[in-house]
Amino acid sequence: MTMTDRDPLLDDLFAEARADAPAMSTDFMARILADAERLQPKQVVMAQPVQQAQRGIGLWHRVAAALGGAVAIFGLSSAAMAGLVIGYVQPESVLNLADGLGFAVTSQSVDILPGFDSLLVAQE
Repeated sequence: MTMTDRDPLLDDLFAEARADAPAMSTDFMARILADAERLQPKQVVMAQPVQQAQRGIGLWHRVAAALGGAVAIFGLSSAAMAGLVIGYVQPESVLNLADGLGFAVTSQSVDILPGFDSLLVAQE
């Protein structure tokens, strides 16, 4: 049977069920509405906040607020420390670690500061 085929007996059965729909009593409907009213959230009245003495906000508090609070500062400092550690670790160690974790890496380096090595050589 496809969706377009209609069974006349089934249609008659549904029509009969719609015609004999039971009516709800007013007492039952009143209990449903009272139960629904009881479960509705109540309005909460907030107390007025206590006024604290105005103190001068320090520089560090303003910087922390500008950066997004304590959580943002901790995230920023963690990222900065990770950058310092990754920058300090020699590239060969990072390549060995990545190779040990299963990443396919090539030992290719880029000289960002050409001529900087001459400054590291001890002058006599």
